[in-house]
Amino acid sequence: MREQFMRIAMARLRSTYPFKPQRQAVAARMWVTYLERYAAKQWEREQMRQVRACAMHAAQQEWELMEEELNKRMDIIGTNGNEGEHYK
Repeated sequence: MREQFMRIAMARLRSTYPFKPQRQAVAARMWVTYLERYAAKQWEREQMRQVRACAMHAAQQEWELMEEELNKRMDIIGTNGNEGEHYK
């Protein structure tokens, strides 16, 4: 990927920087900037993935608590029948 990037950058910079070593230095700096941006994006994606995982975990815990309360209510209904005694 680096070779292709450098080839394209060298071609685009030819009119601006006619001296080849200078053009290579500018293209190399462009490559480093690209890698820094790519690494920052990767880090940001990883952070978002962790946040989503935490949010999903929290939702799962919330559902388990809610399910436990619903199961208690259904047990009361099952033992007393559906005559409204479980609402008292």
